Amino acid sequence: MSERILIVDDEQDIVEAIANILALEGYATIQANRGYDGVKLALSEQPDLTILDVKMPVMDGMDTLQEMRRQGFDKPVIIISGHGDVKTAVEAVRLGAFDFLEKPLSQNGLLIAVQNALQASQRSETEDDRSDTIIGQDPSFLSCLKVAERVAATSAPVLVTGDTGTGKEVVARYIHDRSKRKGPFVEVNCAAIPEELIESELFGHVKGSFTGAISDKTGKFVAADGGTLFLDEIGDMSLKTQAKVLRAIQEKIIIPIGTNTPVTVNVRIVSATNKDLAEEIRENRFREDLYYRLNVIEMRMPALSERPTDIPLLVDHFGQIFGKENGLKSVEFSEEAKTLLAGRSYPGNIRELKNLVERIVVIAQKGLISDKDVQMILDNRFEIPTEPLVQPVTRPASPCESDFFKINSLKEFREKTERQFIIEKLKQNDFNISRTAEVMETPRSNLYKKLEQYQIDVKELEEYYGRNV
Repeated sequence: MSERILIVDDEQDIVEAIANILALEGYATIQANRGYDGVKLALSEQPDLTILDVKMPVMDGMDTLQEMRRQGFDKPVIIISGHGDVKTAVEAVRLGAFDFLEKPLSQNGLLIAVQNALQASQRSETEDDRSDTIIGQDPSFLSCLKVAERVAATSAPVLVTGDTGTGKEVVARYIHDRSKRKGPFVEVNCAAIPEELIESELFGHVKGSFTGAISDKTGKFVAADGGTLFLDEIGDMSLKTQAKVLRAIQEKIIIPIGTNTPVTVNVRIVSATNKDLAEEIRENRFREDLYYRLNVIEMRMPALSERPTDIPLLVDHFGQIFGKENGLKSVEFSEEAKTLLAGRSYPGNIRELKNLVERIVVIAQKGLISDKDVQMILDNRFEIPTEPLVQPVTRPASPCESDFFKINSLKEFREKTERQFIIEKLKQNDFNISRTAEVMETPRSNLYKKLEQYQIDVKELEEYYGRNV
């Protein structure tokens, strides 16, 4: 773990306390006691995350955050304050803060916020290379994009329907990216959040409002202020929560749990479901009034079976992504391989195709993948490459290495392949982590996570190979 975190607080004992907590988790820290020093360090050092106090002399936390953003610092910032209230939290989020924590900080609360911020930042850094890029030329798909482009400039709520895996979130982001809204795109998976927590997730809460509420929490409606709130799997939301969401949409205000103070919000709602909401209404599982609020514009995403000519394009796209992730400079599928993949059915739609392409790339480990390679993997027949990933050695195996050829499952194959590949790249680059990450074309933070995941001790490896060259 190599992430560097900038801590800015005028109270040195608080800075040191936070630094000690982070150090125990393996984070490196940079420290500042004034807002203007924090701005300088943020711009010069480019830390992965900043923890910023509100109350500071001369230049307070809000001014510091604003100046950071004005000068182009785009890494996540967590605001902390000993005088927390809903108004301050809302203002911090509007200025671009990732999260707001109230002092005194709890160790678990701080570490969870840090982990969430770093993970969100890593996703943001790689999203241009990820599978959420719009890919397709089939007329049924292009007609959806035309509707999306037309409604993007408006503030009309959009309901995206379609089977699981058809790309409903992708088109929701497409609408947001082409809108005039300057705020963030915030996603809520209504099916993944327990019923007892969904209201807190959407509307936020104040400290002490219920058991476990150890600090104030900013809800997703506030986090999405000025932007787009994407309510995924809206058909799985309970009737009780539906009523509160309807009120928030109609009145454009939310009331965090534990307070009577209304907070005005300005969000555009894009929702998605794979359920037939008309049927859900007939069965009294979905509110009709909320349905008409959400369904001003309805877009149906076509299943992959309805756009088969897009499969070769998607195969090429996913192949490049997963090739890069697995240390291959480029990956191409032969025309025969793409024809073979296009002839299959995909009940799981694009998501299923993406997973299949990843499996093929990981197992084949080739720059050019043939139809024979694809068929072998479809048949679950795994052959050892003619040019092994690891060259034979005449010494005993290192205690840090895996026995590559004892394979019991596809998951184990991938893990052992990836682990051995990383070890070889480290050896080739004299165990320099930065250089190895660059050669592998992966962020250094991602390489550190892989080292931790596979329990690769770089110093131990370096010492071992130094003794056994």
